[in-house]
Amino acid sequence: MINEATDCIYEFGSFTVDAAEGLLLCEGRPVPLTPRAFDTLLAFVERSGHVLTKDELMRRVWGEVFVEENNLSQNISLLRKVLDVGSGGKIIETLPKRGYRFAAAVSVRRKESAADLSAPPLAQRPAPITGKVTQNLERILTQPPETRYAKSGDVNIAYQIVGSGPLDLVFVMGWVSHLEHFWTEPRFARFLARLASFSRLILFDKRGTGLSDRVPVNELPTLEQRMDDVRAVLEAVGSERAALCGVSEGGPMSALFAATYPE
Repeated sequence: MINEATDCIYEFGSFTVDAAEGLLLCEGRPVPLTPRAFDTLLAFVERSGHVLTKDELMRRVWGEVFVEENNLSQNISLLRKVLDVGSGGKIIETLPKRGYRFAAAVSVRRKESAADLSAPPLAQRPAPITGKVTQNLERILTQPPETRYAKSGDVNIAYQIVGSGPLDLVFVMGWVSHLEHFWTEPRFARFLARLASFSRLILFDKRGTGLSDRVPVNELPTLEQRMDDVRAVLEAVGSERAALCGVSEGGPMSALFAATYPE
């Protein structure tokens, strides 16, 4: 949801935050973060030294979308693990009954005057994932993936395939999803493009959500039914072996699927 000052580069300690690219760098090397964790970090660096309440952080990261407070806590916990290791100290402070404060001194530059920071020398980068992500994203935004349907019992499950890597990766969303809207949110689209840069990424809308068939309120699906939807999609795409990445309630379902079909 954060979109102001997107042409700025923020620096603190050994870290660089490129707002426009959605990248966190440590000594010139990319540090993986989820899109919402990056938005949380951006909120902190933009207001470094100031107290941010939980409500303010949640508004800046999720806007008007209702999410549980635990989502913010998870983002801050992740950021602390990443930043404290790289800095040797505690950067995000908790102020009881007040909120949080980003304690590190942050310098700000316009991206045009700091291009060398946002794009480290090629020799310092890991395998050329950034180039692949950019190419994938440009292609996807120009021509979004085709939505197809797999039959799971009497229900049609919408799915998409992105990328052609050696690993089949099934991305399982949480409570709700919508395949077409995935690609309209720039940071989330960039995140998916990064996954598709090293895999054949398989996306789908669970039954009752997005482009998949609706289900009656009194017949909401069980984990076993949702698991069968994944199986139907994998059969439709001809996948014999896949890795699952589950978000929120997609995590337990992914774990159940892996335990049920360990092969």
